[in-house]
Amino acid sequence: MLTKSDRYVTRQVLSVAIFAVLILSVVLVLGNIFKEINDLLVQRKVEISFLGIFIAKLLPVSLVFTIPWGFLVAVLLVFGRLSADQEINSFRSAGLSLYRIAAPVLLLGLCLSAFCFWINATVSPRSKNELKTLLYDSFKDDPWRLLDPGVVQSRLKGQQIYIQTKNDDKSLQGFHAYQIDTEDHNAPPLGYLYAKKVSPLRVDSSIDQIDLRLTGAYTEGSYKEGLLPQGFIGKIEPWILPLEASKKRTPRPSSLDNQQIRELLTNPPPDLSQAKLNQFAFEGMRRYSFSMAPLAFAFIGIPLALSARRKKASSGAGLSLIVALGYFLFFIIADENQGDDLALSQVLLWLPNILCLILGIFLFRRATNRA
Repeated sequence: MLTKSDRYVTRQVLSVAIFAVLILSVVLVLGNIFKEINDLLVQRKVEISFLGIFIAKLLPVSLVFTIPWGFLVAVLLVFGRLSADQEINSFRSAGLSLYRIAAPVLLLGLCLSAFCFWINATVSPRSKNELKTLLYDSFKDDPWRLLDPGVVQSRLKGQQIYIQTKNDDKSLQGFHAYQIDTEDHNAPPLGYLYAKKVSPLRVDSSIDQIDLRLTGAYTEGSYKEGLLPQGFIGKIEPWILPLEASKKRTPRPSSLDNQQIRELLTNPPPDLSQAKLNQFAFEGMRRYSFSMAPLAFAFIGIPLALSARRKKASSGAGLSLIVALGYFLFFIIADENQGDDLALSQVLLWLPNILCLILGIFLFRRATNRA
């Protein structure tokens, strides 16, 4: 049964958490919008209403990170203020232990962890897929806008394209195309094509391709033996630039929700190697572990805030940054090692939650003894 003190502490933490999540989400969403805004509004000339849809699809992806971090900020700020204003001592004088005072916040952390798992395992992967489709559809009506000069275009599967300049008649000067290994992104390019001038023959979005005329063309290609044949062709007509990958391409782990990952692991396609299957298993486990961040942050944030005993908001924000960076670092390390040892990667995934629990209990005991 929730007492008046439980409702008071929960209301304080929840109100600050909502505000913190809102601010952090705005920062992350705006950061992604600023990366795309020149391409979307200036180059592709999409409507302003498109940005609203873009933000709606991007918001669930940002909530994966902003909910745990915002909750941690709220716990540190609220309990730091309660400690500095002697309200914690008042609660203890009324017969409430430190664990009892923290109980509603720990329960709130558990509820937020369940909510985060729903976002991580279902909403965020679907939003990522819809976001990719949205970006693709934004240039499908006029695919020629995809070939912008001065930037490396890597949105076409298996290819990277760089164009030096674009003329008023839509012809291109200095066309560089690299064929990339889709399995090993660190491998050297499989092929290289250069053309002094490129002119459009046909731009057909209905069949997802652009037909080009290449003048002054030069090619290089690599063999498994390491040889690099070279050739000056002079003119190629047509040279087909596909705009969409094969319909049978293997999906990325991040693009599938957890139910789809379970179905894939239960009946794996014959063309998927064990290393690839391990990536899907790792992604599913990562979502379980990462979703426990709010509860882990509650365990470590409450005693940390009581130990700091500072009223300044900057100290709470600073502590939250240190704790969050340390927590997320384990996931970065696990992600880097997932292809080498799946068992080790899964241990690294759960290690930050276990450490937060152990450290939180230790700090709780020390705070209780000190009080």
